[in-house]
Amino acid sequence: MASSLRRELWRTPDLLGFAAHWIWIWCVFWSPLFYKESEHLDALATGTGLVPLEPLWVVSLLVNVVTIAFLLTLSHVRNPLGDIKGLPLAGGAVTALGTLALSHSALVLAGSGASLLYVTGAVLTGIGSGIVVVMWAELFASLGSKRTVSYSVPALLIAAGLYFVVRLLPIDPAQVLVALLPLASMGLFLHYKHSAPRLPRRNRNVRVKEKPPLRLIAIALFFGASFGIMKGLLAPAGDEWIVVRDLLNIVAIVGGTIAIFVTMSVYKMDFDHLTYQIALPLMAAGFLFLPLSEPWNVIGTGVHQAGYQYFYIVLWALWAVAASRGNVPAGWVAGWGLLSIQLGQLVGSIAASLAVGLITTELQLAMLSAGFIFVILIIALFALGGGSANTAWGFVKPVEEADTASDFEKAGTRLARRCHLSPREVEVFFLLAKGRNRAFISEELVIGDETTKSHIKSIYRKTDVHSQQELINLIEGEGKEGA
Repeated sequence: MASSLRRELWRTPDLLGFAAHWIWIWCVFWSPLFYKESEHLDALATGTGLVPLEPLWVVSLLVNVVTIAFLLTLSHVRNPLGDIKGLPLAGGAVTALGTLALSHSALVLAGSGASLLYVTGAVLTGIGSGIVVVMWAELFASLGSKRTVSYSVPALLIAAGLYFVVRLLPIDPAQVLVALLPLASMGLFLHYKHSAPRLPRRNRNVRVKEKPPLRLIAIALFFGASFGIMKGLLAPAGDEWIVVRDLLNIVAIVGGTIAIFVTMSVYKMDFDHLTYQIALPLMAAGFLFLPLSEPWNVIGTGVHQAGYQYFYIVLWALWAVAASRGNVPAGWVAGWGLLSIQLGQLVGSIAASLAVGLITTELQLAMLSAGFIFVILIIALFALGGGSANTAWGFVKPVEEADTASDFEKAGTRLARRCHLSPREVEVFFLLAKGRNRAFISEELVIGDETTKSHIKSIYRKTDVHSQQELINLIEGEGKEGA
């Protein structure tokens, strides 16, 4: 996996695209950049009874859940979702507009309409970020578990470093820069999509008739709810400790990311051991600190965050395995997983926030925390530790799971990127590589014969070959060099 990681580090534009998505999340929801902009909504928050939770978190996450549910429904008949024309850029643009609406300058200019603008911004960020995260999750699930991990690790480490750079900027330019990140993320996403092999026509827009992956849904719901509960219970902490919590969470994410790389590449753990021997104990340890006073309860959130982020990457790798082995669209599996995580976070954070109002003593908080630890350990010992062998993926080692693309396809992808083939030329290129003639290509891609002929000429010119057999030989040579 180490060599795989080194190869992926050269894919800087793609890594920066995924990193930009994470920087946006951290800056909007886990930093003071946008916290104070909700002060004029105190009356609204009081009316909902969710005073400790940031209004942006509740509104945006609720809309995010609805958006992902819609995309999941769409994925039953329209897949891959990333091939829907204009959808990725629409997601980036809507997220950018929503973020700008939440900025200090925009709210000041809105005057008496600031509250309406704030809610509108929260709704737009929920819609747009739902599209953006589904695009990335679908893409990774189609690449295989090994490549999912080798992408996620360096991207998250890059994101953490750039996040601290953004935090050093003055608030107004920082907010504008953060608003542009979703557009950059989707632009770089399309950069990858245009240079990757496209699914054959027969594998696109396949109707999904399989039942929902209930076990994956249950695990994702549980982990999402655990994160939401931790956030809701610590929401009443003072402003100075909230800032410390957010910074500590980023450090914890880096630690969890490095840990997932070590346990997968060095110890080669399977999904069961990655889950119930590492992630769950870390999350349980976070709840141990919760009943204590500052700074210990804040440190507890960092410990919990490390375990949560650790398993978040495991889940994304797991979706790739489920999609490959179940022969179902990657977006469908990833959609169920993301919907479950986000719904768990929403329900968990609201329930915990409401419970905070009922807790009057430290003993009650300690008992509540102990209850969560008990539930986590029971799941670790029984639900995950003993039963997942029946699912056929519990004993799978992500770093040893074969990628969905063959070596020949990977070599072709590298060559297509290096020769700067256009999206349509990439499609023609891979059909030529499979030995297809001009008539077949025209019918498969629904283009005219002269158009096909023009694309083939352009491909031969860019790759510096003169025949279809020379092109195939060139790809095979590329594969030997990359092995």
